[in-house]
Amino acid sequence: MSNSLAYGAKLTPESFADFVQRLKYHSRGKGVNDHCTADAIFIVQRKRLVNGIDADYTDQLMVYCDDWKWFSIQEYWDDLDSDAKVELNKKSQDWCEKQFMKADSDDQWYLLGELEDHTVTGYQWEWEYVNSHFTREAAQAFIQRKKHDYPDGMRIYVDANIYCWEFNAIKEALMDGRLVLSDGAAK
Repeated sequence: MSNSLAYGAKLTPESFADFVQRLKYHSRGKGVNDHCTADAIFIVQRKRLVNGIDADYTDQLMVYCDDWKWFSIQEYWDDLDSDAKVELNKKSQDWCEKQFMKADSDDQWYLLGELEDHTVTGYQWEWEYVNSHFTREAAQAFIQRKKHDYPDGMRIYVDANIYCWEFNAIKEALMDGRLVLSDGAAK
């Protein structure tokens, strides 16, 4: 793959031929079956946490304290040491007369929100655009190269660009051999 544009190779006759071959595979070949459109564009998206949503408008709650975050009561409980569990059980007994893990979830979230330096808030995950590629291989190469910058995750989303006439005209010209790699000599 070191001679592939998808992995940052220089544009040469060989790397250009590899690119056109991959483009044909995804636009006219068996690759079309993988993404259900001949007019595919491969979009890299990152998973992004959106928090601060009012709990009245979502059933997805999280708690965070300092740089830590938990997305479930059980996850939070499992991270506590035994002294913290005893203290939380005492607060729960005072509040609702039940041990913390046996209390109703509304009571559990309330109690966590009352702890010092703890915030309970609504959240959701969303997928955010990062960039686009002509081929799946180029999108995968980007993810491999940059995944450390996106710790919550990345994915390839395939979109149909059927009405992107400029993009499709250039793509068709590349595949038909009407748009070719020149030696760069001025004419």
